[in-house]
This record gives sequence, C-alpha cells and structure tokens, in this order.
Amino acid sequence: MKEVQDPEFSPMAEEQNVYAGVYHMLVAGMIASNVLFAIGIVLALLHPRYFPLSASWVREQYHGRVVIHGLLHGDPSSFLLIGTLLLILTPVARVLVSIYAFWVDQDRKYVGVTGAVFVVIALTVILGLLGVH
Repeated sequence: MKEVQDPEFSPMAEEQNVYAGVYHMLVAGMIASNVLFAIGIVLALLHPRYFPLSASWVREQYHGRVVIHGLLHGDPSSFLLIGTLLLILTPVARVLVSIYAFWVDQDRKYVGVTGAVFVVIALTVILGLLGVH
C-alpha cells in the first residue's frame, strides 16, 4: 500500500517555502527602505535646510545616538541614512537566508559557494572598517 503524503509537508513544498521566504525578505527590505526614503524626502521638502555633505559632517552622522536623535526629531538625513543602510543590508541578508535554504535542500555545493560569497562580503566590510585600501 502506497503512503499518501500531505502536499504541504512534502520536501518540494518545504523547498518552495524556503525560497518564498527569500523572496519575501527581499521585497520587505525593498519596501521598507523605499518607505524610509519617501519619509526622508518628504521631510526634506517640508523643512528644507542645507546639508554640507563634507567628510566631517558625514562622519558625525554615522553614530547610533545621532541617528536615533534624528529619527525622533524628524531629521531627513537620519531617515535617508537608515533607508540606505537597509537597502544595502537586504542583499546581505539574502545571502544568509540562501545559505540556510541550500542547507535545508542539502545542496552542499551551493552552501559552499554562497558561504564564500558571504565571507568575501564580511572581509570587505572588515577591511573597510580597518581602513585597508
């Protein structure tokens, strides 16, 4: 007698759910970053002011306390900064979720390849923070 499987719990359904999760994460990251950009642009249009964009001003903005203060007080540059950060981190998160998806599929070759991509991303960030050119 052949055993009947529930289609929701088949290996194929589990695989599709993992890839659907990757897709939904990318869409959510894109939507959230665009909402933050829109808020930042609207605030900048409602309260125009000069942003010098000098290296020293930009460095001053890259502190958690400054960003949180800016978000709480409607500073457009804080919304734009967080939107940009989220937009940059979305594909990095996709790489991490892809590693998990390939692991679930037991596709070790792509776990290795995607893991190598993540290592390159991590090394690039670390070397950039250390000021290595």
